Amino acid sequence: METVKEKNTVFVEVNKKLDEVEAKLMDFTSSKLVIMDKEYNLREWLTLSDYCKKYNIKPSRLSNWIERGVIPNGSLIVIPELNGLKLIKDKLYMARSYEARAV
Repeated sequence: METVKEKNTVFVEVNKKLDEVEAKLMDFTSSKLVIMDKEYNLREWLTLSDYCKKYNIKPSRLSNWIERGVIPNGSLIVIPELNGLKLIKDKLYMARSYEARAV
């Protein structure tokens, strides 16, 4: 009969192997976008629609943030070859409150 310690050791070993396989798959499937000789790792970017879903904001608010400069220029990519598709860096942006703007 296996002891708890032996079962835990097997679990740890299997977990390590799965982590190794996952890392290899991630390296194998890493997709990059090259625009004007600059590479972008696609894991770091989302479409505007996906960004809104992930961070639970309305598309109109995101468009407003882009127009007002809340989203920095380096955090937005427009791809003319894909009918003007816009990608946004996958990180949380927040507009300042009205009180913070007044200061």
